[in-house]
Amino acid sequence: WWEYVRRAAALISLFQHCWLFNSFSCIAVNIYVKVYTNSPFLVCMDLALSQKEVIDPNYLWIGPDGKNLKGNYINLTETGKLMVRSFQVAMSGSYTCTLSYKTIKTDIQEEREKFKTYKFMVYAYREPDYTYQISVRFTTKECRLAANGQFFEELKKILDDLISDLTCHVIEPSYKCHVIKIPKHGLLDELFVTFQVNPFAPGWEAVCQQISYDCEDVTNRRVQEPARC
Repeated sequence: WWEYVRRAAALISLFQHCWLFNSFSCIAVNIYVKVYTNSPFLVCMDLALSQKEVIDPNYLWIGPDGKNLKGNYINLTETGKLMVRSFQVAMSGSYTCTLSYKTIKTDIQEEREKFKTYKFMVYAYREPDYTYQISVRFTTKECRLAANGQFFEELKKILDDLISDLTCHVIEPSYKCHVIKIPKHGLLDELFVTFQVNPFAPGWEAVCQQISYDCEDVTNRRVQEPARC
């Protein structure tokens, strides 16, 4: 819920900025960057302008905190392209570039300065490098039994308890009941249960607070331990 509030506040700030600069082409481009990776290059120019001659271009990048972008985590090229290194959740927000350039009419020696603003809403995201999808089958007396659903709910609780200390959790659990014809035997009712084990359960960051290296890598490796997760 708080993530939606934060994003809404960022969008309101973005629209206010557009209004102040009287920019009617102020459309934000959404960019999603996996945490601890480098962002793609954000280009401070549109396609139409890139096909033309641009005189005395100057690029001003403003970050989510409203300040000029600078620091070791910033890679800014001479042509105004921006890359944010080792992107983290706190870096999410609005990245705005104002391009100023000149147009010159040689016949009357008229020189004008123009401005264009480009905006990017950049968000950090996480995803596991590894997940295990597990499928198991259980025999039941009859597919129409209400007890099948009760069994499934109890199974989910048991699985969560087994892996809770590892800050792993079960996601997308589901089950279906099918009638199976077994060779040389009669019909058999079976529950087909599937689920995934995901390493990013609530509390995984707190567990890793004392680790000086990449906590996310540690968490991803944890799910590779079938004997534990």
